[in-house]
Amino acid sequence: MADLSNILPDQLMHSVLGKLYEILTGGDATVPASKDNFFSWCSPGIPIRAEDLRFLSKGVSGVYTPQKDSEGNIIELTEEEKNVIRATDTGWLYQQAENFARLVDFVPDVTAAANNQLSKLSIHHNEGTLSHLYKYALQFSQVANTELSQEEKAKVEKFRELLQVKRIKKDLITDEETEVIEPSPLVVLYNEKMAAYVDAVLEYNTYRVDALAADNPRAVHFWAMNASSLRKKVQAAMADWITNGYKNEYDGIAARIDQIMSKDLSLLKAEYKDTLEKAKLTGLASGSDFYYTSLVPGNFMTGGWTKFSFSSSDYSRHSSSKYTSYGGGASAGFLGIGASAGYQHKDSSKNQKINASNFKLTFEMCQVPIVRPWLKTPFLTSKAWKLDPGSPEVQSRGEFLSDGAVPPNGILPAYPTAVLFIRNLVLDFGKYNSEYASIFKSDKAETSVGWGPFSVDAHYSSASYKSDLTSHSETQGISVRGMQIIGFNCHVLPKSPDPLPNIKNWI
Repeated sequence: MADLSNILPDQLMHSVLGKLYEILTGGDATVPASKDNFFSWCSPGIPIRAEDLRFLSKGVSGVYTPQKDSEGNIIELTEEEKNVIRATDTGWLYQQAENFARLVDFVPDVTAAANNQLSKLSIHHNEGTLSHLYKYALQFSQVANTELSQEEKAKVEKFRELLQVKRIKKDLITDEETEVIEPSPLVVLYNEKMAAYVDAVLEYNTYRVDALAADNPRAVHFWAMNASSLRKKVQAAMADWITNGYKNEYDGIAARIDQIMSKDLSLLKAEYKDTLEKAKLTGLASGSDFYYTSLVPGNFMTGGWTKFSFSSSDYSRHSSSKYTSYGGGASAGFLGIGASAGYQHKDSSKNQKINASNFKLTFEMCQVPIVRPWLKTPFLTSKAWKLDPGSPEVQSRGEFLSDGAVPPNGILPAYPTAVLFIRNLVLDFGKYNSEYASIFKSDKAETSVGWGPFSVDAHYSSASYKSDLTSHSETQGISVRGMQIIGFNCHVLPKSPDPLPNIKNWI
């Protein structure tokens, strides 16, 4: 067993993230690892409250909830007073939707690991947001100049109606009604069952990784006796996804759309631009536009959460794990105490070594898919489009969103597909490190303090979002009961555009 009496905190964090990454990415016959996904960690985590995501389950239409007086009697209000309450609630729900849409509207920097940067949330600040770059691809692209038959056009319309639905939105100020696009029930069920499958995979991988450490007899016994049941749980979740989540149907629709797109993209491109426009909303406070984005299931806070634990006995097994960005291994450097505002994180390294012989870390985690009804990835991966080489904008930015290399280069090499939430964090460095643990307390209201991707005292704020996360010192260590985002599962975009060489006519 490794000697943990004199190690650097970044070595310990390296091992923690190694175990977490192994659980999240899979790696055996039952749960094969994905070669096109990677995790981008926040540094430190972003605090978020359940009430900040109320729009996910309630929508953006405000409601009136009757209030009671001190004697338990319902307070009677006029209809006008009720409408004021509904309007106020609607405004708050729209603000929540805007806050979340902007939070996940980013492009991760896939080259971070190759540049030996720390495994933290690194963003393409200079190229724009995901929605901005997707709009750029639609605006400055050329598509194959062919014509679909009427039968093929009818199929496209049918497929589109299966994946999205139209809803009427009323402007709070002008009462003007506009049409917006939302995910269809098929897409909602697809993502709900996918989330349940992901939960089963996290549970399976958690016990599998604990057993592989081979230094915890209880974990080994548990895996030996229950691996078959856990495996069946994963398989059942996959079967439920296929049977009740329309997995094959959804994948088949995407494949059919891609097949038709290889013939003619002009019709679909026009519809995609229209869908993007209809998903656009205007923030009440900011006055700027954003694109509606959600999580499925919206009530994930009440669903299944997976328990994660790390102790000193896990260190040897995961101390050499590769957990950083796509195509790279773990880099040296201190993933330690830092102060942040928004995404900005300033490392204030502590080179003092610690005794981690009694180190313990536990929390609950839940990975939730991001749903963007306006983002049509089949367009980005189609073989029948390219960026217009005659456009000055394209000439300045290059001919690729992603060049398909490892790691890929381009203005849109990857995009976030899921959010990793944790809650009930307990962090205990052991009785020998009270001086080191005291560093985690902050008395500055604008400062966020954390260790790696874990926030301990956090005061996160941006132009449109603000939330706090406060720790409590307890006998078992530092306890943080609130919920926080510690990372994003990101998908690497293949070479895009990658047009077929036999296409000669473009429009």
